[in-house]
Amino acid sequence: MEPAFLTDPANASLIAGLALLALDIGVIGLSPVMYVALGALLTSAGLYATGARPGLLETAAIAAGLSLVIAILGHKPLQRFQNADVQEDQSSDLIGRELVTTQEVTKAGGRVYWSGVDWDARLAADAAVETLQPGARARVARVENLTLVLAPV
Repeated sequence: MEPAFLTDPANASLIAGLALLALDIGVIGLSPVMYVALGALLTSAGLYATGARPGLLETAAIAAGLSLVIAILGHKPLQRFQNADVQEDQSSDLIGRELVTTQEVTKAGGRVYWSGVDWDARLAADAAVETLQPGARARVARVENLTLVLAPV
């Protein structure tokens, strides 16, 4: 026999929303699961406010629709929030190192060979030239992910 509070769609969506929110914040850390949690919580609030009691399938459909709207509206703000305090890593020992290009490198991309490894590389956006030919000297200005951003020497 099920507890009566779980058969009420407003209670069920409240419990589902709180459980998903706890999972997202506590375990995952602000992911798209949050959209589903907020959709379920808004569904529960709407059902409590209006007194409507649709079936569980209809409640799930309402929550899914609200989750989709929240995801569409909240995707960019969440990305900005998640990237707000991301700082460029300046700890790489490659920064400042001079190397010789082995292939053509442009602002769009290219590759260099250094220390036994072929690296993705590109010219810095503010570089005075558009292309470095093979054999050109360049300095590593920064490392973005695993791409060396080069400045001509």
